[in-house]
Amino acid sequence: MAHAAWRGLAALGFGLVLAGPLQAADGTPADAVRQHVARVLPATWAVEEVAVDPAESGPALRVAARVKLARPTFVIDGRDGPFTFLRPVAEPGVEKVLTGTATTTRGRDGAFAVKLEWTNAEVLDSLGKPAAELPGQTVVSGTEEAKALRARLDAESKQRLADEQARRMREEEELAEVNAADHAVQMRADLINDIRARLLGGERAARIATYEAVLGGNDTALRQIAVEAALQSRDPVLANLALRDWFGRKKVVPVLLYATKEDPNSETVLRNLGPLTLEVQSFNPAHGNIAGKMGAPGYSISMPSAASGYLAQTELTVHSYGCALTVRLTEAQTLDGLFRCQTLPTLIARITLD
Repeated sequence: MAHAAWRGLAALGFGLVLAGPLQAADGTPADAVRQHVARVLPATWAVEEVAVDPAESGPALRVAARVKLARPTFVIDGRDGPFTFLRPVAEPGVEKVLTGTATTTRGRDGAFAVKLEWTNAEVLDSLGKPAAELPGQTVVSGTEEAKALRARLDAESKQRLADEQARRMREEEELAEVNAADHAVQMRADLINDIRARLLGGERAARIATYEAVLGGNDTALRQIAVEAALQSRDPVLANLALRDWFGRKKVVPVLLYATKEDPNSETVLRNLGPLTLEVQSFNPAHGNIAGKMGAPGYSISMPSAASGYLAQTELTVHSYGCALTVRLTEAQTLDGLFRCQTLPTLIARITLD
C-alpha cells in the first residue's frame, strides 16, 4: 500500500529525490527540507525517500516522505501494578508516506530555515509506539513470560483477596464480640437500675418480692446491690430483711468504739479496753435471734463471754456478762449506738455494714 501511494505521488509530479547530506554553500531549499525531515522524524522511523516539488502557487514546496518503521510498535493491552502488558501492532519494515508543505528562508549565513507542516501526521500515530516509550515494566501479551507473570499476579491477587476477607472476618468477629460485651454490660446496668428502682420505690409488697427474688438467686454481686438498696430504702421491713441477710453471712463482726465527751474517763477506758468483737455462732433469720460471744480483753467485766440478742427491724441488741450493745441503722448504712458495761463508762459503738 505504501508503494502504491508513493507511485501515485510520483505521478503527480512530486519528483522523488533520494535524501542526502546538505551541501553547505551551494545547498538548495530542497536539500534543506530533506535534512529537516530527517531531523524531525521520530527515531522509530527511518527516511527512505523524500520528494520535494514546488507548489502550484506561492513559494511553498510540496513534500512527500516515504518512511519505514525501524522498530516494532505496540499498544497497551492492560496494566497490573507496575507491569504493562503490550499488544503488538507493527513489525519493522512497515512503510508510510507523509505529505505536507514546507517554506524556506535563507539567513545571512547562507543557511536555510525550514517551516514544515504535515497534512497527515496521524498515519504514524496509528501504529502505536516502541515498548521503550510506554510506561511501566513492559511485557508482550501472549508470550511465555507474560503467561508466567499473569499466573503469578493472579495468584498474588487471590492471596490478597483471601487475606483481606480473613481480615474483614476477624474485624467483624471482634466487632461482634465488642458489641455483645457492650450489650451484656448495658443489660447488666439496666438490670441493676431496675432492681434499685424497684427496691427504692413502689409498694412495700413489690419491694419485698423483688428483694427476695434477688436473694434467692446465685448472683453474689446482685445480692450485694440488693442489700445496699434495701438499707437505703428507709423501709424498716425491707431494711430488716437486708440486716438479717447480712448477719446470716457473718461469723465475726468487729465493733468500733469511741469515747464520749460527757465522761472524761471514757478516753482511758477506750485505750485499755482493746478491740470489741461480736462472734456470731448462730443467727435465726426468721425471728432475728442471735447467739455467740461478745467482749473486749481490756477489763474483766468486758472479757469475751457468751452473748445473745435479737434484731428488731433496724435495731440490734446483744447482751453478754455485765455488758450490752445496742445499735440502730443510720442513713450512712452503719449501725450506730452505745456499748455499756456495769462498772465502765458508756462508749459510742459502730458496726460498719461492708
